[in-house]
Order: sequence, then C-alpha cells, then structure tokens
Amino acid sequence: MTPDLVKRLGLVKELEGHTGCVNCIQWNSNGRLLASGSDDKTVIVWDGLVGRRMARVETPHEGNIFSVVWMPGADDQLVGTGAGDCRVCVLNVETGATLKSVIGHQGRVKRLTTAPDSPGVVWSGGEDGLVRQWDLRERWSMDSSNVLVNLTHHAGRGAEVKCVSICPSRSELIAVGANDPFVRVFDRRMITCSRLDPSAIPDTECGAVAYFVPGHLPGVEAAFHRKLRPLTSTYITYNKDGTELLCNLGGEQIYLYDKFAMYSTSAPINLAVIQNCDKRQVPANNGLKNGQSRTAFKNLPADVEALKLQANSEFEAQDYSKAVYLYNQAISHHATPHPILCGNRAAALMKRKWDGDIYAAFRDCLSALFLDPGHIKAHLRLAQCLTELDWLPEATKCLDNFKLKHPEHKKSAAFTQREIDLNAALEKKSAASNRTGAAASSASPPPASSPVLSQYSAASFLRSDDDQVEAMDSDDDSDDDAVRPPSSPILHPGGISSRLGNISSEHSKQEFEFRLKARDYSARFLGACNTTTDIKEANFLGRNGQFIMAGSDD
Repeated sequence: MTPDLVKRLGLVKELEGHTGCVNCIQWNSNGRLLASGSDDKTVIVWDGLVGRRMARVETPHEGNIFSVVWMPGADDQLVGTGAGDCRVCVLNVETGATLKSVIGHQGRVKRLTTAPDSPGVVWSGGEDGLVRQWDLRERWSMDSSNVLVNLTHHAGRGAEVKCVSICPSRSELIAVGANDPFVRVFDRRMITCSRLDPSAIPDTECGAVAYFVPGHLPGVEAAFHRKLRPLTSTYITYNKDGTELLCNLGGEQIYLYDKFAMYSTSAPINLAVIQNCDKRQVPANNGLKNGQSRTAFKNLPADVEALKLQANSEFEAQDYSKAVYLYNQAISHHATPHPILCGNRAAALMKRKWDGDIYAAFRDCLSALFLDPGHIKAHLRLAQCLTELDWLPEATKCLDNFKLKHPEHKKSAAFTQREIDLNAALEKKSAASNRTGAAASSASPPPASSPVLSQYSAASFLRSDDDQVEAMDSDDDSDDDAVRPPSSPILHPGGISSRLGNISSEHSKQEFEFRLKARDYSARFLGACNTTTDIKEANFLGRNGQFIMAGSDD
C-alpha cells in the first residue's frame, strides 16, 4: 500500500442485499469473506473479491445489529452478533442455525471482539457498563459468571461500554472504550469473572493496567455535552502487531497511542520548562537571533528548508491549515524533531484553533524548548497555550520562569501581551467563582494539577525508535507576536480545577488513580466528522497499518 495507491482508491462495487442501514462489517481472517450486520436484523456473508452474496442469515435479534465478528477456530462457519435488543448470538452461516442466543446485557450491545488464540470465545460490551466473556462450551444466561469488567463499579452508574478490542499479540489485554474520553486497558489474567450482583461490594482490584486520554479533554466533557457533542469512544482497535491502539473519539477526533505510550514503564517526570526552566546549558549571552539560540543547530536540509519556506508563506497568507500541513510534511521529511519546525507549527496551530489545536501547539512548544531551551518565542507561545487551556497556575509559573531566564525581554511587547492575556483570564475565573459562590477560601487546599503536566515533559513528546535527536541550526520565519500596549500584572487567587474529568463519589479509588496516570496520545488525525452516531469506526490500512482510514458524517 503506497500513498499513490491510496489516492487512486475508489468504489469498485456496491453490495446490495440489506433492507436497513448496514451498521457493521468484518472480513474473515484470509480477507475473502465479508460479513455484514444491519438494522434489518439479518447477517449477510459476501464473497468480497467478486461482490457476490454467499448467504443471508435471519437472526433472533429484535433490535438493530451493531456488531458482527467471525468466531475463531470455526473454519469461517460461525459468526457472533450483538444488537440493540441486549442480545448476543452465535450463528452458523452455512446452515442458518442459531447456536447460542442470550439476552446478556441490560443495555444495548454495541461491540463484540474475539482473539485468534481463543477459539469459541467472544467478548461483548454493552451500555449497561459490562464486558462479558462468552464461551461456546458453557451454558449462556444472564446469570452466567462471566462478567469480566463492570465499569459502573469504578466509573459510576452512568458508565457505558461502547467498544472493546483484544490485543492480537497479547490476548490477555482487552481495551475498553466508554462514554467518556478515556480508553482503559485491562489484563484478563488479573480478573476473575463473576456473576452480575448489583448488591456486591466492588472488587478493590479492577484488573486495569493503563488508561489513555488526550491530555486536553479531561474536565471539559460538560462543555462538549452542551455543544451536543458528547465525548464517546465509538471504535477502538489494535494494529496487527498490538503495538498501536487507535481510538475514534466521537465528538472530537481520531487518536493513536503508540508503543511508547502503551508500554512505557518510565517514572513520571515534571514539566521542567515550567517548573525550573530547563536542564540544558546555553551560553550566557544565549546566542540569540530572532527568538532562539543558534549555537547548537545546523541548517535544515534543502528539501526541508523549501517546505518550511512554503509553510511560512502560507502562514503569512493566513492559510493556517495549509501551513500546518506543510510543517507536518517538513517534520516528516526531517525524520527527527527540530525546534524551528515545532515552534513554527505551534504558531500555525494557535492561529487555526481547531478542536485540540491549542493543546497540540502546547506539545510542540515543549518539543521546541526541549531541543532549544533558549527558544524565546516557543517559551512565550507555551505561556499563551497554557492560558488558553485555562491552566492558569502553570501559565503563571511559565511567565515567572521566562522573566528569570530572559530578563532583557520582560518589557517586550510580546511578553507584556502574555501578561495581559493571563491577567484577563485570572480575572474572568475569579469573577465566575464569585458569581457562583464557589470562590475558594484562603484555608482551602489548592486545586489538583493537571495529570498531563505532572507526568509529561518535553522529552515525552519526542519519541523515536532509537531515541536519537540530531542537533541542528535554523531560524524562525513566522512571527505571530503582535505589538500591544503594556499593562501591569494583576494577581488573583485560585487555579485550574482537577483535570481528572467528571470525578464524583461514585468513582472508585482505582479509577481516580488510573485517571491521574492516564497516558497522552502519540498522534491525532483530523478531517473525519463523528458527531451523529456512536458506532463510527476507524482502522489501520496497509500491510503494516501505515495509513489510517475512517468513516465520516459528511
């Protein structure tokens, strides 16, 4: 699969046979047969290579079929289905017989998953907050002792399971997506399946091994709900090697968590560029030219430099989307991060301001400062990002640190504007607290810091396969720092609220702890719209999963 081939992809054939919306499809293991499930409550098996219908199976379902999977170890004779009638079924597509059928959930069954090394076993995720494990060798009933995960015990009574996926290389790991922005990964070896007992005391050990979430989303769920865009994982899947986990996040974008995010065991580290600036030594005079140090970096290669200049031109023409695209190309061609490319892309992202752009710019600023601690513009942009993200204590520390590191610039128009913006944000927050009567007293404990800021430093966003960073030199050609009148700083009490999301007394201690340690995304993909359904998929494309594909509302 190559980029040229992807560009040439087009419609080959339409498969007609269902009388209702087609909600789910799945290829068999050799890529020949395609199973589809529909609102007409039937499953059709197609010869995908020639586009011919092989079999049409009537199911016991009384609701829309949302998920269909091939059962491993059954020679492509059995499929599992889950539907809106809370039922899970296993069907023989050759004979049309129903082998198993059970109302196994108290909410709609949104997704099934299987593991190649577990023949006859299927896992179901339902909107009752449960993940259940069904084995063809056992009797199926609502009372079966097969509840693997009960999210309501840890994430509250409103928790719903929207999607599940087994890791192909480590089938003991099961990823669970819910009606919140977190993806949770559980180790089945740490869990004993149990019966559904609402009166039972939740187990203190839930079997979770990691949580994942885009760092800007915890705590803003209510804002997305007000925009009728609830943050919900509509689909999650591993790549074939189990080294990457992809999440299509309804109401927002598509996120990839790579092997560094998934399997890193390094201890959390503080955000050095905010807390105490940086640990790399720079010359006393900073060797500055146009906003950054020049002593450690070589010129960009000619092809990368050309892309950077094109991006700068688009930035100046205020086509920020094109600028971001070209900076992406330049960074990809360069193969290793570069402070100027990261800093310039941050400027373009801050101007474009699509959902998640400010946080992406924040990450780019961290990268630029890690590579070049003397990058003045990246430092000031970092402060602006923190202010716009409403992480005001960190923004204050960032500006205080800038004054210590660059005292000769603390009266500059750019720095003064950052102070004006921060003070305005602090005043707005203080006024809002006073209006609601929720202003914190001087005796109140300080609010919780962002888990993102407590865990990640610039180094966390600069991963490469060999962890090598090449030293280079360049200059910054895009300046978005406007000249504004100065203003005196105004200090206000208070700070950011907990960035743990909608935490309440219903959430368990384990839920609190794992949210606090949630790992950030490795890459994000923009362009697909996912706001009108909660079953829209995204998946890997290509032999090595080098492309991402997704359905879109448009």
